[in-house]
Amino acid sequence: MEELLQTLREFDALRDSGDHPDAVNCRTIARNYPCYDRGNLLQTLSPALQRALEALGINALYEHQTKAISLALQGKDVVLESPTASGKTLAFAIPMFERLLKEPSAYAMMIHPMKAISNDQRKQIQDLSESLPPGGRKIVSWPFDGDTPHEHRALLKASPPDIILTNPEMLHMSFLGWSEQWHRYLARLRFLVLDEIHEYRGYFGTNFALLLRRFLLKLDRLGAHPQLFLATATCANPLEHGRRLTGREFTLVKPHEKMNPRTHLAFINLGIPDYRFLDIFKLRIARAALGCLSQSLSTLVFCPSRRLAEAISKIARRDAEKYGLNPEVITVYKSGLTAEKRREIEEGMRTGKYQAVFSTNALELGIDIGRLDVCILAGFPDSVMSAWQRIGRTGRSWNKDVYVLFYAMNNPFDRFYADNIDAFLGKPLDEIAIGIDNEELIDHHIPYLLHETSWTLAENDRRVIGQTFYQRAMQKSSQSKPMISVRGPNYKHLNIRGASGDILSLKCGGKDIGTMSSAQRFREAYIGAVYNHCGEAYRVVGYGEKEIQLEKAEPHLRTEPSFYTIVQSCDVLKALRYAHSIGVFYGKLTIYENFSGYKLVDDRTGDVLYEQRSTDARKHLAHAFWLAIEDVAALEKSDSITAVRALEQLLRIGAAFIIPCDRHDTSTISFRGTQYGPSVYLYENVPGGIGIAEKTFTIWRDAIREGMKIAERCPCRNGCPRCIHPPRRKDASEMSKLAGLELARDLLHITSSPPTEEFDADTHGWRGIDRGTGDDEIDS
Repeated sequence: MEELLQTLREFDALRDSGDHPDAVNCRTIARNYPCYDRGNLLQTLSPALQRALEALGINALYEHQTKAISLALQGKDVVLESPTASGKTLAFAIPMFERLLKEPSAYAMMIHPMKAISNDQRKQIQDLSESLPPGGRKIVSWPFDGDTPHEHRALLKASPPDIILTNPEMLHMSFLGWSEQWHRYLARLRFLVLDEIHEYRGYFGTNFALLLRRFLLKLDRLGAHPQLFLATATCANPLEHGRRLTGREFTLVKPHEKMNPRTHLAFINLGIPDYRFLDIFKLRIARAALGCLSQSLSTLVFCPSRRLAEAISKIARRDAEKYGLNPEVITVYKSGLTAEKRREIEEGMRTGKYQAVFSTNALELGIDIGRLDVCILAGFPDSVMSAWQRIGRTGRSWNKDVYVLFYAMNNPFDRFYADNIDAFLGKPLDEIAIGIDNEELIDHHIPYLLHETSWTLAENDRRVIGQTFYQRAMQKSSQSKPMISVRGPNYKHLNIRGASGDILSLKCGGKDIGTMSSAQRFREAYIGAVYNHCGEAYRVVGYGEKEIQLEKAEPHLRTEPSFYTIVQSCDVLKALRYAHSIGVFYGKLTIYENFSGYKLVDDRTGDVLYEQRSTDARKHLAHAFWLAIEDVAALEKSDSITAVRALEQLLRIGAAFIIPCDRHDTSTISFRGTQYGPSVYLYENVPGGIGIAEKTFTIWRDAIREGMKIAERCPCRNGCPRCIHPPRRKDASEMSKLAGLELARDLLHITSSPPTEEFDADTHGWRGIDRGTGDDEIDS
């Protein structure tokens, strides 16, 4: 690591001396080799599969692989939890192939949360199939996703391959939406693999669990009861999570010992002034990648956004020749690329054509590149779980040393982990939760469930789809007349992943160059925006039906948009009132996002070339927690907007450290005066909610305390991006850290006594809490 750090100094990617040195914390995780099984399981397999494994050089298995395979061969449902690069694919491929070889009429399905994983695992499946003895049966696999051409889809339905690799969207849209066209395949489905199950959490996970129940019910009615094999690398409760996802019971398999390559980590807190941070940060990351490239280290750089990935890769390509490096080995991988471009980059990473790749989270999961030496985290990911997933893309060989460079951005989350590397290494994996009893999301699935069952639910169906889903569907069916039609409800209307919205095509000169969600369009592709895509600058000139029209732009231009948010309470679900009329609430809000315009800036000079005003807006419903100070006189500082805004940031920071969630799942906002008085809001960014706001209602005091600890440790006086000042907020005078801390202390002191009233959602009134007798008094 010291040699690599010296190279970073030479490339000006690290300055750990001088007036404003970077702080570097290093650790090394010792190599832990996996334990091999010395049994004869491989000799019990069918001769053809034995020969295929021998041809691939596989003559021994890890202990956890042997156990998982043995259980699967016995017909058990298995959930395997083991680290990245520990052979999970082989663990489910062997029993899947064995089943297909012994039962030629059987089929298998593999479901992945992201396309890149399907592409990668199909390659491994093909390698195993091609190694089967010549002249014998081959196992044919094929992807079925949004990239599959329509003519291929018709062929796959007419003559299904042995294994289909797909995703949740296609499970809903095609295998259920057009189930009659898949009848032969579904009726003979014998093996079902769900990989990377830790990705199915929150809103997406809840929708997927309900979708799976519908799919398993369809199979049940066709007489198919496939064996399930689930796999994950970063889940603290895999057995419970598997049961909640599928409604089935599993046997858990995990390694007895840790297994990992020797891993060198450097967590870096940059000594950059805040007002210059982003520009210098981008330069440091680009130079770090070039430094690794100069040492022939294949490097994957994870960036927090598509925009930053594009910007940093552009700098790296620009500066490569200065250091005698080839810019052609540098590229960008992100969502929105065409299928051909994604596959070309993935294969180029394996062959060495691309040696420095700047990526969003699109390459976070399940990709076995095999050549990667370095993982650079440009900013901390949304969760510790995501950080380990990204680190796991490197060192896919136990004998290689791998390197992890984490460059902290100037926000409390990044700075905290950069200063506390042991807290990161020692933090246990998060337990994953999904809301399978969430009636709001269940209601979205009921029209499809009723159509798929021809409006006839039987008592036995309760066993497959679960109690709440069954009862809710029976209730809805009794309230409505059966709507029997050929096609039923529009399957395109169910958004499984959440708030991303419709997918729009990016077009320049009539040519498709990528895609973007409607939510991203509002923020990144407003009319007039300069949008970077694959290293090129484009200007948004118009919209068509399901498309965004672009034209080439000068590379030195950029746009600075301006947004503001308004919230309106629409439904209080829970509330408590403390002394001095301090209220805490959980409920639903209407969120109005407003786009007020943008500036066109010339990066060469910093000049503003043009300003455009706008009145564009969008609204959505959100689950939220909010705290209101109804009696302003009770707290002197509550009347100061600078104190209220600082309190908002204390809550925002603290909640993210306590509640296991992706940090961008929530947003906050505060107002000096509302219908409740000065108020602070924390709201979820996905429709329907994923339980974060409701959890905050329970632990809000702990969240504020955690935020206070971070703010008090920071040496600044009025707040900075290292503690409570949001990097995007330009005017630091808008909040006062000292006033916010004082307001927080007063709030915690007053609310240390039990609440005096609670909200009754049925009467929409306040219920007095009499803790002496236990009797309640309702005051509407």
